[in-house]
Amino acid sequence: MSPVITAMSVISPFGLGAAAFTRGVLAGRTALAPVDPSAELPYAAAGVVEEFDLTAIIGNDAKNLAALGRAASLAVGTAGLLLRRHDLAEYPATAKAVVLGGDLIATDRAMELTRQSLTNPQPFQVDTKAFPSSVMNNSAAQCAIRFGLRGPNTTVTTGRVTGLSVLACARRLHLRGRAPAVLAAAVEDLTPRRSWLTWHGHGARSADPLGEGCCVFLLEDAGAAAEHGRVPLAEPLALEFGVAPHPGAAAEVLAALIRRALDAVGGSVTEVSSIVVSRRCAVAERLAVESVFGRDREMIEPAGLIGDTDGASAAFQLATAIARGCASDSVALVTSADPDGNVGCGLFRISAAVPTTGNHPHSDVLP
Repeated sequence: MSPVITAMSVISPFGLGAAAFTRGVLAGRTALAPVDPSAELPYAAAGVVEEFDLTAIIGNDAKNLAALGRAASLAVGTAGLLLRRHDLAEYPATAKAVVLGGDLIATDRAMELTRQSLTNPQPFQVDTKAFPSSVMNNSAAQCAIRFGLRGPNTTVTTGRVTGLSVLACARRLHLRGRAPAVLAAAVEDLTPRRSWLTWHGHGARSADPLGEGCCVFLLEDAGAAAEHGRVPLAEPLALEFGVAPHPGAAAEVLAALIRRALDAVGGSVTEVSSIVVSRRCAVAERLAVESVFGRDREMIEPAGLIGDTDGASAAFQLATAIARGCASDSVALVTSADPDGNVGCGLFRISAAVPTTGNHPHSDVLP
């Protein structure tokens, strides 16, 4: 049986928890703030996660936090918020998997180590404590180690499409019996180096404000979840992926994927109640949506509120669809297109919205 999403946790520029994110989305409130001009960054504003106490989230097991790195801290903190509410003790450790993705996570630490090796008196005179956080799978590994998740551990990166790729991988692990419970997550941190890399590379020097944060979704069987008081938030109906051979083909390829997703579930354009695109300058996504749904369909864009979260953007798009999912059994479309050619889309049946208070099974508000 196909898994469903039964819990969600978020750390975003709106604050800690899915409730804070939901409140911000429903209010249409921007979390973008001016960037300090003295930082000499290419962006005037950004969506920054305020400093938070990771020890308060994960408790007495908080060891060596300084060596985690920003991305791993966001991932561990977000997973910790979810597991405070749902400890998943009903599953053995080997049945709990982690699939986590991002785009430029760990890049900052890796570049700093390279700089130290080239500029210090000897090439081996580098900060050895920074080595673990300079590899991409550090965030997934830290989540597994700190929370005893001994099932499959996977790190995924497909640019902006990563959030959808993570869900596809998590769903395969569940369907093939490898992991009855999967934490599917996407994270991106905001650093000066990421800002300049994005400025020069992704988006053709776009000045769209950047953002950071992490989303974690729990995928499991609906029946097993119900035994422990969890009900579906959303169900992945179809996930489709492709590659555009050149930038001009992205809209056409994505439109074909959207139609294929609708055909796969026997749906029509009228059944899709919300469409969530990745960012304001996502021309290919907008053209693809217009070619399938017409020009009069509203498109939701969370990046306008929290900034462009790059490798975590598709996860934040799904989180936005869930946050806005007031109508029972509504269907949301999430689209994504990366400048490197990866494109993808997902259809999700939204069953419930995340509450904005702490007294609810789906809430991850800290007590």
